[in-house]
Amino acid sequence: MDRHQEISDESLRSRSRIAAHALWDAMVRPTVEHPEQIPWHADAISCEWLTHHLASGIEGAAVEHMVVGDGDNGSSVRRRLDLTWNAEGVAAALPVHLFAKVTPSYLTRISSGVAARAEGRVLRKITPQLGVEAPKCLCSGYDRKSGRTVHLFEDLTETSGATFCDFETSINRDQANEIVDTLATLHGSFMQQDEVLAGFPVYERFFDAGARNGIHEAHEKAMTQAQSVIPAALQSRREEFWPAMVAARNDHANGPRTLIHSDVHLGNWYITRDGHMGLADWACVCTGTWARDFAYALSTTLHIDDRRNWEMDLIERYLRRLATDHGITVGFDDALHQVRRQLMTALLMWTPTLCPAPGFPDMQPEAMSMEMIARISTAIDDHAALDAFK
Repeated sequence: MDRHQEISDESLRSRSRIAAHALWDAMVRPTVEHPEQIPWHADAISCEWLTHHLASGIEGAAVEHMVVGDGDNGSSVRRRLDLTWNAEGVAAALPVHLFAKVTPSYLTRISSGVAARAEGRVLRKITPQLGVEAPKCLCSGYDRKSGRTVHLFEDLTETSGATFCDFETSINRDQANEIVDTLATLHGSFMQQDEVLAGFPVYERFFDAGARNGIHEAHEKAMTQAQSVIPAALQSRREEFWPAMVAARNDHANGPRTLIHSDVHLGNWYITRDGHMGLADWACVCTGTWARDFAYALSTTLHIDDRRNWEMDLIERYLRRLATDHGITVGFDDALHQVRRQLMTALLMWTPTLCPAPGFPDMQPEAMSMEMIARISTAIDDHAALDAFK
């Protein structure tokens, strides 16, 4: 994990190929002509392509018109699609409001393109079986040669009345319980299920890729830029952070693995019209220790005072769900120790977001990054997390 390690010839060839395709796409702006092609951007999606992927088995159904609307840009690009179906499509109640998640640029393809296959598998095959609230993925595709990826989702604002959370969203106690229950269901269902887990990347792969691409330096820069929101006691121990993060990374190989979302910050949760919690953006899904998701979720989704007041009860609730629903026993003291250590990997998701390393896209507004860093670093200080590595 030497951050000065040179890029391998194979990786260089792969990146060069993807860069060439991304440049070609941006210059030519091709529209997909065949169903098996992967659109480079939402603007490249055709009515014929949508008909093939959304109306299979519905005789005569066809998309007659499509409008590409607004969305957002980050590690991937999301755009709203509004479809007009013919009479057969309307009669079959085929989806009208969608979101397309694509990777049009070199940076988006490098940062999230490779993970698209795992995200599509989870949202099409796993979350529906678990019964957790998550986006419904209607179509998913990945082209290794070009790095293009696409996911088509139902528009949650239409189907579930969803409101996506941001740094100003307040999560109440019932919603905090649902967050914990969702994680317990995910983790408990796949704990040490090696046959299923073998199809997903390991957490260490993401960490190591980031380490090779400058997240250590980005973290250090952000620790300075965000010092106004980081407890003073931690600033004097900055040299301990990176070794602790590496040690927390190694914890994933030392304990039982399960399927983890791995990016469970507040902005990836949404609230349905009925007030229930849903979990979106599974682009970082991988295998690792359950404690990463738990530490990351509690330290980012809850206001600091709420976390302090509720977290011990929430840990107990999570452990009860594991034991009652899945027959998995984890002692409270051991669980708390693991959570303390994984707070370090949670912080490493947000310091490079504030100060992206070269080659990484801007992924979040500065206000969101600062709030997440404040919450996580305060949790690190509250739990004396650095001392958990002594």
